[in-house]
Amino acid sequence: MLEKINDLPEHVFGVRAKGEVTGEDLKTVLLPGLEELSDKFNKIHYLLVLDTDVKNFTTSAWIQDMLAGIKHLSEWKKIGVVTDQKGVRKFTDMFSVVAPGEARGFRHHQLKQAIEWVSAEDGQTKAKVQLSFKKIAMITLGAILIGRLFRKR
Repeated sequence: MLEKINDLPEHVFGVRAKGEVTGEDLKTVLLPGLEELSDKFNKIHYLLVLDTDVKNFTTSAWIQDMLAGIKHLSEWKKIGVVTDQKGVRKFTDMFSVVAPGEARGFRHHQLKQAIEWVSAEDGQTKAKVQLSFKKIAMITLGAILIGRLFRKR
């Protein structure tokens, strides 16, 4: 299940993931929130707090997530992921290398720091880059592989 996180700055959208996360959760919570930010600000500052293991994301959730990422590809400015899953934090940190904007992983005890970081509009995010078809294909393939790696068995 995804729950919208309230009390964030207006230009930040955040969700908390608990239990099983389905494609329907993304369609009814995540996608409308991203659309609202996109329409209002033409940029996305996003916070994800994982209170569940990524293995609890269904395949349809991974597909919806990937589609949302591609749809708003040039609008991502900051993505903060709060989790105690070391592999997820490392993947998040590495995601900045191939994606526009910045992505950073935080531990649960760093939630306040994550909110401050993702909310900052200090101009230190990397410049908007033009992504080649090859990079987009690699990002898509990576998302699919991660979805398969963490899917329920």
